[in-house]
Amino acid sequence: MSVNLQTPIDYLKGVGPNRADLLRKELGIHTYQDLINLFPNRYIDRTRYYKTNQLQQSNADVQVIGRITSFKEVAQKRGKRLVATFQDDTGTMELVWFRGHKWIRESLKLNKPYVAFGKTNWFNGKFSMPHPEMESLEEHEKNIRSAMQPVYPSTEKLSNRGISNRVIVKIIQQFFIESKGRFYETLSEPIRKELKLISKSEALFNVHFPKSQELLAKAQFRLKFEELFYIQLQLIIKNRLHKSKIKGLPFESVGHYFNTFFKEHLPFNLTNAQKRVLKEIRSDLGSQAQMNRLLQGDVGSGKTIVAFMSMLMALDNGFQACLMAPTEILSVQHYNGLYELCKPLNINISLLTGSTKTSERKIIHENLENGDLQIIVGTHALLEDKVKFHNLGLAIIDEQHRFGVAQRSKLWHKGPQSPPQSSQREEAKTVRQKYMTARPSTYSLLKDLQVEKKKNTTEAERILWEHLKTKKLGFKFRRQHIIDEFIVDFVCLEKNLIIEVDGGYHNTIEQKEADNLRTKILNEIGFKVIRFTNEQVIGDIDNVLSYIEKALKSLPSGEVGGASAPIPPHILVMTATPIPRTLAMSVYGDLDISVIDELPAGRKPIKTVHRFDKNRLNVFRFVKDEIAKGRQVYIVYPLIQESESMDYKDLMDGYESISRDFPMPDYQISIVHGKMKPEDKDYEMQRFIKGENQIMVATTVIEVGVNVPNASVMIIESAERFGLSQLHQLRGRVGRGAEQSYCILMTGHKLSDDSKTRLQTMVNTSDGFEIAEVDLKLRGPGDIMGTQQSGVLNLKIADIVKDKHILQAARHFAKKTINEDPSLSKDENRVILHTYKQLSKFKNIWNYIS
Repeated sequence: MSVNLQTPIDYLKGVGPNRADLLRKELGIHTYQDLINLFPNRYIDRTRYYKTNQLQQSNADVQVIGRITSFKEVAQKRGKRLVATFQDDTGTMELVWFRGHKWIRESLKLNKPYVAFGKTNWFNGKFSMPHPEMESLEEHEKNIRSAMQPVYPSTEKLSNRGISNRVIVKIIQQFFIESKGRFYETLSEPIRKELKLISKSEALFNVHFPKSQELLAKAQFRLKFEELFYIQLQLIIKNRLHKSKIKGLPFESVGHYFNTFFKEHLPFNLTNAQKRVLKEIRSDLGSQAQMNRLLQGDVGSGKTIVAFMSMLMALDNGFQACLMAPTEILSVQHYNGLYELCKPLNINISLLTGSTKTSERKIIHENLENGDLQIIVGTHALLEDKVKFHNLGLAIIDEQHRFGVAQRSKLWHKGPQSPPQSSQREEAKTVRQKYMTARPSTYSLLKDLQVEKKKNTTEAERILWEHLKTKKLGFKFRRQHIIDEFIVDFVCLEKNLIIEVDGGYHNTIEQKEADNLRTKILNEIGFKVIRFTNEQVIGDIDNVLSYIEKALKSLPSGEVGGASAPIPPHILVMTATPIPRTLAMSVYGDLDISVIDELPAGRKPIKTVHRFDKNRLNVFRFVKDEIAKGRQVYIVYPLIQESESMDYKDLMDGYESISRDFPMPDYQISIVHGKMKPEDKDYEMQRFIKGENQIMVATTVIEVGVNVPNASVMIIESAERFGLSQLHQLRGRVGRGAEQSYCILMTGHKLSDDSKTRLQTMVNTSDGFEIAEVDLKLRGPGDIMGTQQSGVLNLKIADIVKDKHILQAARHFAKKTINEDPSLSKDENRVILHTYKQLSKFKNIWNYIS
């Protein structure tokens, strides 16, 4: 194909610098590739031409062939409107414009055949069409014409600046003319044959200009499959690379701690699901690779005991373990539970949060570093630089979607230091050989990417390499060399020095963050990284060489500043929010996933009901009956103080009215919300846990981590305000004891359709995975995962909710392809390897951490 898809959009005929600038800013279209991937939102059927006597009072889009016989200007309150009489052989209608009169009169000719397209209005016994799209019949017949007319995404700014849908259609038509509609194939022939997929060229043409509904459906299926196939391929390859390259700490045995706890202190029998998950974790910890596993289970399914028993495996092998939770309440809850389990085993465990006193903090830091402290539970406080472990072997992260990637990477790098190499040659040899021998197929794949990068060397890189390759600085450098998961520009293995040359695309905030993280990881594994810009190298090569020479002299041979590579701890990330399988395959496709999908025996299902505000007296009567039986009650509000813009119950107003209905001294009420000081919050929580008060009025601060077996009623006020996963989490705060528990969803009468669906779902099922599927349909993947996790779901055409079956097929074929040909070296997979390399050029470093 003669057209390069990376060509800037400015060079396409009919675009030019001004339009190009707008397309970049408004739609993110920088290149031909971006343009071809701007897929239509919808299509308008333009197969039918109406006569004026066939028009209906339906306000639908129609097209009529006719001639303009006259123009007139009609005065109105503000300005004038231009009206044209449009006639065909069956009658007349009016075309109306409220602006642009001069241009319209000059560009439209009387008595020339036109196709008028737009919505019709019926007024005073006559049809009119305001601001129609006008095209001469001659042009209309000449253009690339399809049955279904595409409607593209747009913005107000584009419309105001004259870039209408019609203009975008013309730009894309022009692109097809210049490229002759020929595009490289991106899927292998066996996959295309098995799934009966049309070619890439056919698919792209028919998604923009479909010749029929049937061809449009085939084009969409082909492009959706391809998009999801490459996401899955990247995730599967990433997982393989991770397992083959990142060395794990050796947990060789299950010993005293685990066996004693299992035989003598286990508080209840494990479910079959818990046993299965423990086996999966044990298998990971016993392998030579670092564990990177996601543990998901519904509220109350027993994830904590599985996490604790995993920690005992770390202790049995002489390592420390930590558990990090997103909130102080949750970390205190975990600590209290684990402390009771540790006591009979004489395990030393501590809690570290933001409110830990300085004197206690100092002791914790010392005991962690000298190894006396075996298990630490905490919040973000665990990530502080002062927190150093003696030998961290297992890091457990609870509700991991609440932590940013950079935060999790800090925990990753708190693992024990591997012993430094004594000989510089041995060090260089180790780094060079490690990945060559780990798994030849994955090393081969990286080598292919390395060759590709060498072909695309920049001018600055060429200039620098001319000086480095001659050993002029006294040391041997390698270029485009593989270090860990990175291909670095230049490296001196004798001195562990990496030199990177940053081009123009390193200026964005995201790229700078990625570069910083890349440098940090390379530093952590024992390399010094120095960076230059293209301009520095091209403009002042002597100064650059002088700087490199000084860096080489300042570094000891074989290791950087005496630092040696930390071996990352095994990682177990937990979530109590069940993730639908489709979402898990996309967001966590590179992690190994364990699911606890059964609840402990003896748990009674929570009865959930929906009640309107008018039923409040009956609800309070029921609450008094439960309290009389010795039970406790949660009442949860969405807001702390009244919001003028939202007509919802607020916490303070609710607290006052509940105090009137449940007066002291017969009833004791506590209040907990996020704006309270930690010590006040903890005091109120402890009163409730000890049973000193019967009612806790709270915000969603109690959504996770509160465990009071005696609490049997959860009332959620303004329940329509909450998302499904929040409602499910809140409901999970009751039902923890042997008694029957209840969840009452209180709302007003005005409910949206989505609110009704959410409430009905909560009443109908307590299965977290079923609830998560409904949530995914209602909210979409981006909303559920939040900005931290949604990058991988920035899809161009596929929708993981609606295209679930396509996603499953894509994962199946991606797995099959890699299993049969790990290095994608077979002839039939050449197109897949080429496409994968192209995609890998734009891969962001953030996705290497969890």
